[in-house]
Formats: sequence, structure tokens, C-alpha cells
Amino acid sequence: MDPPPLNLHDFVEGNEDKQGSFAQNLVQSLTDFGFVRIVGHGIGEKEVQEVFQHARKFFRMTPQEKAVAKNEPGPNPQRGWSRLGAENTASLFNAFAGADNNKSASELKDAREHWDQGPETDAEFPNRWPSEDKLPGFRGCMTTAMDQMAQVSDVLMLAIEVGLGLPPKSVLGRISKSKSASEFRLNHYPSVSDETLAEGYFSRIWPHFDLGVITLLFQDDVGGLEFEDRRQPGQFRQVARSEPTEMIVNVSETLQRWTNDRLPAGLHRVTPPCEKSVDRDGGMIPERFSVAYFCKADRDVSVAPLHQFVQGGAEQGKDKYSEMTALEYHQQRLSSAYQKSDE
Repeated sequence: MDPPPLNLHDFVEGNEDKQGSFAQNLVQSLTDFGFVRIVGHGIGEKEVQEVFQHARKFFRMTPQEKAVAKNEPGPNPQRGWSRLGAENTASLFNAFAGADNNKSASELKDAREHWDQGPETDAEFPNRWPSEDKLPGFRGCMTTAMDQMAQVSDVLMLAIEVGLGLPPKSVLGRISKSKSASEFRLNHYPSVSDETLAEGYFSRIWPHFDLGVITLLFQDDVGGLEFEDRRQPGQFRQVARSEPTEMIVNVSETLQRWTNDRLPAGLHRVTPPCEKSVDRDGGMIPERFSVAYFCKADRDVSVAPLHQFVQGGAEQGKDKYSEMTALEYHQQRLSSAYQKSDE
């Protein structure tokens, strides 16, 4: 059973009872499933489709054209284009890496390329943009889309605070606009053969957790996104899109740490869609696109548990998750997700 969609409008415009009900249902869904379906968030179908149109134009450029905005692989925040297979998500969750084929995590590659950007105000890790001549309107569209998804994220984090019974700004106070480390991503999964995936070295994305606080995702109608079924650990259920503007929101590692496992991160992957859901031509799986916003903590804040989730005192709870800043934590995790060479 999948969680029913929740209408964010009920929290934004509803009375106190509706707001409380939405917040409780949100936290319950994130607890039970690791993710939630959100509608009524205020981003229209036309705006969503415009982002997907620009994404298709970007990924259809030649590798040489995309390389103008090439991401340098490594532990720092991603900026620009990462080539097919550059990110190794299998290394982010070694318990699943090669579990069914006896291969090491370093052998398992993602059949995916992606584009990443941060806030335009981030001088420490500036964005890398493709040529405006090649992609007119791309930068403006992506900047607007990131801002819109950031606004939705802020509302959802406020609702999570309410649903968890936290004082205002317990979490939102660690996710500021002036120091924002959040990121925006376009994912492209090129068409790939069943035979290639059956060899066991490539997956669209291997099982993994996201590293931030929460992730907001729009996906096309191809399908293939799966979340682990918490009632049957190790089993995954596909989460197909029900409408073009439906947003999938999942718990990420930082929120799990802050809540001391009260809200565990949602383990997810992308696999071939159900055979009956799409047309296949000669055993080829069609290309897939998605748009993600990674809500992340300010780089200088602690990612140790909040004192409200620690039994027996704050110092005792910090033993479970070591004290470090959000930037230190992300650099530590990302260092395993990228190959040492981008050749």
C-alpha cells in the first residue's frame, strides 16, 4: 500500500485543525514509508513541463557542448554536468552494493548523467552554466525552478516541525536563505537495453539514501522509481507518477541524524519500469527524466541529533551520530560516490 497524496494547500491556507492534521499525516507517512506524495504545492503543470523541456534540450547537446559546464568529481558540492556513470551511488549504501551478484561497489555504475546547481548567491561553490547561445533561457528557468522548490521545501519543513512537536525554527533555523547549501538537479537516464542491465554492472541508480534534509522530486511518466518497503526490508515497491505535478518527498540522511532515527531516511533506487507500463522497442528501455531539489543544512551547522530526540541528555545521544558540520559530513559521504578519475 502506497501513501495517499497530501494536499499542501491544506497546511498553507487551512485552519489550525487542517494544518495540524496535514502535519501529523506528513510525519506519519514519512515514518511509515520514508516518502510522501505531495500535491497542491503551487507549482503549475506549465512550469513543471518547461523545466523538463529545458532538461531535454540540455542533455541532447553533444558531450563537448555539455563539458563547457563540466562538474569536477570529488567531495565538494556538485556544479554543472556529470557524465554518464560519473556518480557511484552504490558506494553510498554498501549493504546493497553487489548483494545479489557478488560484485564490489566500485564495479557498479549508474546509467545516468545529471546537471547540478546551487544558489546563485553561493560564492564558495559557484555554478557552471552552459552557453546562453546554445541554450537560451536555460539559466533563468532553472534559477526560477530552484527558488520555487525551495519555497515548497520551507513549508514542508515547517509542517514537519509541527508534526514532530518541535519549537519553531528547530530545523528551519538550520536551513537559511543567506547561507543556503541546497542543490537542484536534472537527471537523465538514457535509453538502455535490458541486456546491458542484466549483466549486473549498471543500474539506473543503485539503492541509496540522499544526503540532505529532504528531497523534492518531479518525475516523468516513464517510471522506475522504487522505495524500500519498510514492512518487508530488502523489498522495493515502484512509485509511479499519478499526475504531472505530483511531487515525491523523501527523508534524507541529515534529517535522520537530527531526529536520532525518529525519521529514518528513505532507501530508494531507479530500475527498469514495469514492462506493462511503457512500450519497449527491441528490448530497449526508454529514456527517463527527473527534477530534484535537495534541501540541505547550512554548511556550518551541526548534524548531530537535536536534544529533543535524545533520551538521557544531549551528550548521550551524540554518541550515535558523531559531531561534525553539515559540510564535513557531505564531503565525507561524497568522497565515496565519485570516481577518482573522470576519464
